[in-house]
Amino acid sequence: MSLRVLILDDNPDDRLLARREIERHFPGCEVTEVGERTGLERAQEAGFPFDVVITDFQMRWTTGLDVLKRVKAHDPQLPVVMFTATGTQEIAVDAMKHGLDDYVIKSPRHYARLPVAVRTCLDRSEIRSRAIRSETRLASLLENIELGVFRMSLEGELEEGNKAFWTMLGLAPGEYSKAPGHPLVAEVKQRLPELGATLDTAELQVLSGELGAGGRAHTVKLVRVRVNGHDAVDGIVNDVTSLRRADLEIHRLNADLEQRIAERTRQLQEANEALETFGFSVSHDMREPLRTIQGYANALKQDFDEGRMEQSAVYVNRIEAIARRVDTMVSDLLEFARLSRTEIPIETVGVAAAIRDMRTMLQAETSQAGAELCVDVPADLHVRAHRQTFVQTLVNLVSNAVKFVAPGVAPMVRIGARQAGGMVRITVEDNGIGIPEQAQARIFNVFERLHSEEEFPGTGIGLAIVKKGVERMGGSVGVGSAPGEGASFRVELPAAQDSV
Repeated sequence: MSLRVLILDDNPDDRLLARREIERHFPGCEVTEVGERTGLERAQEAGFPFDVVITDFQMRWTTGLDVLKRVKAHDPQLPVVMFTATGTQEIAVDAMKHGLDDYVIKSPRHYARLPVAVRTCLDRSEIRSRAIRSETRLASLLENIELGVFRMSLEGELEEGNKAFWTMLGLAPGEYSKAPGHPLVAEVKQRLPELGATLDTAELQVLSGELGAGGRAHTVKLVRVRVNGHDAVDGIVNDVTSLRRADLEIHRLNADLEQRIAERTRQLQEANEALETFGFSVSHDMREPLRTIQGYANALKQDFDEGRMEQSAVYVNRIEAIARRVDTMVSDLLEFARLSRTEIPIETVGVAAAIRDMRTMLQAETSQAGAELCVDVPADLHVRAHRQTFVQTLVNLVSNAVKFVAPGVAPMVRIGARQAGGMVRITVEDNGIGIPEQAQARIFNVFERLHSEEEFPGTGIGLAIVKKGVERMGGSVGVGSAPGEGASFRVELPAAQDSV
């Protein structure tokens, strides 16, 4: 039977190139191309009659993740390969969690890898099928070796048992008088009333003592039989102690593995966020001021050639201002990247002392704005934090509170701190222009700006630095606000031991 391949991509050229590579390496294969939603629905209605599915990630009418979920819901063993140029590591990890078999980057030099990925997926699928068949045969064999076998009367008296059965009880063969005291025999006797007629069956699990302290675990299968004119109960006992202990160990290892995977995933997410941030800054926020500088430079050149220099001072001043903004953006980006990947030492920091450092750093800015700062913080309140990061967090929040006020309004900032249990909450409240509710969830994103540069200058990275720094110190940050009613930012950090 020839190989059946389904290719989903809304770009006909990409489908053609992918099909070419598949047909070159799998002669005689049957390739079905789908470039729209109806084709996918027809394939799904037909039960996905294919040996492998190749899908792009970002299509106009669906995503590769949706295709993956549909296919795996129908047949978890059907291999799916994602062949895309728009995916990210985060998408790849998410897809793998949903059963993706392979992930190939769509580029000219990677087309040759597509048939290799298909071959690998098919080989793995066959290996899985053989493993399932082998496991089934093995389970059948294990059901019938080294089993304890016994017969008991309907009144609960042991009539006979094989050597394996007595070994499981920890008794010598024939020690009937001692058998009733064993938990296994007691559990079997309690279940006898369930066997009301011949060939009625019952199953039970018996735990004798704690597994970690030398206890044993058994499974028992019972059947009521008719023997020599009277009824009795036959039982088969399987010692599953090693399996139960293995289950406990697997659960422990899985918990450890999940923790390690979560930590690694967090590190990958942070690395990916840093890369995305850098790429975005270069492609947009960094290029925009550079283009403006280039425009002013060209204007200066033209005016110089034409002997018109009356605007030269204006252009030079604008170039200097833009260069300073670019320098600030680069500094903020470096600070955000540092917080994302560098280990920051945690120490005990006095909240009042950190606020004093913040006021010193912002003295010129607050004086120029005519801002009033009201501080209500206990002198003996301490947190576990990185001092520099904690002070920078306060600087960014108070600087925003001073900056984002309506024209003609004198900034008023209230800073408070209180301890609740093992956490300390620091609040920074202002009388500024406020933040719409729908924007409050995204103001902590990198380069997220709610106002133009002309209205309120800034890089759009300050609150992202706040959030990243606070989270790296084991805390959290949030905001409450409404347009025209000011904003209240809250930072929660672990309290120092001597403050608890």
